Amino acid sequence: MPRPALKDKRREQILRSAERCVAKFGVEGTSLELIAKEAGLARALIRHNVGNRDELITALFERFLNRSTKQWAALEKFLPDQDRVDALIEFLFSERPNDPELVLLTEAMIAYAARDRSLAKRMQDWLNEPIDLFCDILAREFPCSDLKTVETVAVGILGIYFNADSFALAGELTRLKQGSKAAAQILVEGLKGKSSNC
Repeated sequence: MPRPALKDKRREQILRSAERCVAKFGVEGTSLELIAKEAGLARALIRHNVGNRDELITALFERFLNRSTKQWAALEKFLPDQDRVDALIEFLFSERPNDPELVLLTEAMIAYAARDRSLAKRMQDWLNEPIDLFCDILAREFPCSDLKTVETVAVGILGIYFNADSFALAGELTRLKQGSKAAAQILVEGLKGKSSNC
């Protein structure tokens, strides 16, 4: 039996290889054989360290969701104490390069979850994380705005961000990024107007 540290390292290697395969071939097109080839390991080692295909897909979803939760938490910590909304929008729509593999992986996970009730529920919870985060940031900066309007703006900003992000594979999209940022700022302006009247 492999040492725990080796098993953890091998599991990480396998899941990272599985992510690359899912990004290329989708969940349905990813087999243990493809993952083994990508990882440079025997198929038996895939099963030994992660399990059968269903267990591997479950582990992959857990990894994806956990990483996403950590990324949103890191973003919240990264934002300054003042002008958090402006900093949030600046970050979301900056010209930083997107990770095309992560975009493909996310799209594959969403597509696969549409066919599995328990995974669909997990993906809905995943989507609620940034909505809740954005609502919290907006509500603190615009305390006079009603919560329904705050949530509408939060959902709008997230929708604009996901839409722009989904085109990352097409290369440089300055016009889309700039227009998306401006649209998000217009949504926020509506909250600024309400806050100035309280």
